[in-house]
Amino acid sequence: MSAWQITRKDLMLLLKDRRALVLLLILPLLFISIVGMSTGQFLTRDDESQRFRLLIVDKNHGELSRTLVQKLKRHHEFLITLIESPVEADDMLQRGDASMLMTIGPEFESRAEDLRISEVFNSDTGPLAGGPEALDLKLETRPAAIGLGRLLEGVIFSQVIKVVAPVAARKNPVTRTWVREPEDGESLAESHAMVSSVQKNLPTASAVYSWVVPGFTVMFAFFVISVMARSFIAERENGTLQRLLLAPVSPISVLAGKTVPFYLTSVSQCLLLFLCGRMLFGMSWGPDPIYLIPVVLCTSLAATSLGLLLATLVHTDQQVSSYGTTLILVLSSLSGCFFPRDLFPQTMKQISLFTPHGWALKAFDAVLMSQASVELSTVATCCGMLILFAATFFAAGSWRFQSAS
Repeated sequence: MSAWQITRKDLMLLLKDRRALVLLLILPLLFISIVGMSTGQFLTRDDESQRFRLLIVDKNHGELSRTLVQKLKRHHEFLITLIESPVEADDMLQRGDASMLMTIGPEFESRAEDLRISEVFNSDTGPLAGGPEALDLKLETRPAAIGLGRLLEGVIFSQVIKVVAPVAARKNPVTRTWVREPEDGESLAESHAMVSSVQKNLPTASAVYSWVVPGFTVMFAFFVISVMARSFIAERENGTLQRLLLAPVSPISVLAGKTVPFYLTSVSQCLLLFLCGRMLFGMSWGPDPIYLIPVVLCTSLAATSLGLLLATLVHTDQQVSSYGTTLILVLSSLSGCFFPRDLFPQTMKQISLFTPHGWALKAFDAVLMSQASVELSTVATCCGMLILFAATFFAAGSWRFQSAS
């Protein structure tokens, strides 16, 4: 019996194992589909999901506050909802039904009329240095969206300045002649450019998938270790593994023959996830998608080699469930499968590189996030480290297998 015959036998058994196919193929697709629905990019696609939802409570009810509201309403990027009750507005914000809550206080118009044009021009040192609160405006976001809130606050406050500046300018005989009402098209174009600059700083759905899909791909690629371990246990319990060792074939050939089917399955799993990410969610493959292939091949190689090592360490199905699941979750958490590595502190980024997952994610990031061309040195280094992990795991697994046989 040759290694190829062992590979063909295990591959046929794997294709008949529904539990393994669900774990390795169906479950990852289900996960990224759920992410797609939660971001409004799959089945729940909605134009309003791409707009900033702004709640406004107007306690001023003056002409200037109405002008401000109408100015914001004219911009497509904002979805404005006027709320009478502050309590209701706060409840909607806390539920996540809006990106921001703006409360226009009763002193908004009077404070705007007290401004001098010089104070508008010197907003860094004058009364306006206090931000929106200087004009009795309160802008609130949920604690989880504090970064988005700061960006939106800057955009909205710039629109507020455009509303109050003419009021201050009309009181000065020199600047009174400068005051003119901008054309609607001009005002909309300026605001559109400003809000677009904020949107560029936020992760688009495609950008989200550029780290969600690789993260789940790497995590589920290493789920193969549990399936491999159970395969070895089944062979050992049925006595077929012992018969293979008695056959005229070397132990290395036996290990290679039993590893290749899972390697092919892992590669197919990774390619399927990236294909679905592109077709279903519009995920970008970067400027040079061809470099995804070596990363996928090296990631699957490291995963199956770790699976081989685990298979030589466990002896029962319960051990596979406990050791395998723990290993998968710990390594995935440390490496950035659940959370973008770009948001990791520097120390955690260094710790993540002690895992094969971290190098795989770094390689995927180099390919998917490149603007012009892929940095080949980074991809080569990451693939080299994945091969090193694979060689180490395979060598340790081979030693364990031969010493236990």
